[in-house]
Amino acid sequence: MNITIVIPTYNEKDTLPSLIAKLTNEVKRIAEKFFIIIMDDASPDGTGKIAEDLNKKYKNITVIKRPAKLGLGSAYKQGFQIALDRFDSDYLVQMDADHSHDPKEISLMADKIKNHDFVIASRHLPGSSIIGWGTGRKLLHSMAGNFAKRCAQLEISDPTSGFRMFKKSVLDAVNFSEIKSEGFAFQVELLCYLRRKGLHGIEIPTIFVNRKLGKSKMNLGELIQFSKMCINLLRNRI
Repeated sequence: MNITIVIPTYNEKDTLPSLIAKLTNEVKRIAEKFFIIIMDDASPDGTGKIAEDLNKKYKNITVIKRPAKLGLGSAYKQGFQIALDRFDSDYLVQMDADHSHDPKEISLMADKIKNHDFVIASRHLPGSSIIGWGTGRKLLHSMAGNFAKRCAQLEISDPTSGFRMFKKSVLDAVNFSEIKSEGFAFQVELLCYLRRKGLHGIEIPTIFVNRKLGKSKMNLGELIQFSKMCINLLRNRI
């Protein structure tokens, strides 16, 4: 089994080294080969240089230094295409760099994906938990997820989850130029695209941990873009 992991970064110098160490320890147990692609959006804190130094140690990290802060969706679209073009992997994983996603769960994803097109680590299943969020943040997250589900006609309980595994053949079928969202809204639009293609995923429980170092990338601009995308999906019934 070969796995490629795509990780967007922006100012993650404090979290990336420990994440790569943990990823390496966990994924090497299940994969014959695995590759990591770091999509760095010109981090002013030197994350890109740190990623390059990490590759000198681990030898399996591709670092893409982008010219500006171009957005989460943009990073994934470019990162997935690089993974498909350069690496012959069976599965591709997307995840955050801030330790909110536990690399230990990748082995369960790999087990469950055998009979499905993709796997999503869902924060809304029995056995899941969210650590470090207050009531207000949980309520906002729940409202956004339900809004997206209704607009996009998705049956997935956590359509905004950023921890996912895809079969290579699934992403090979995606024309990323048709996915317009450049930011956080990409998470939902991709699922909508896959639904239209007749592809189906499964959700697994996850332990989501709010970041302890660095700052969240969610802001008002991302929320506005997310809302516009959902409304467009509702209007067009994509």
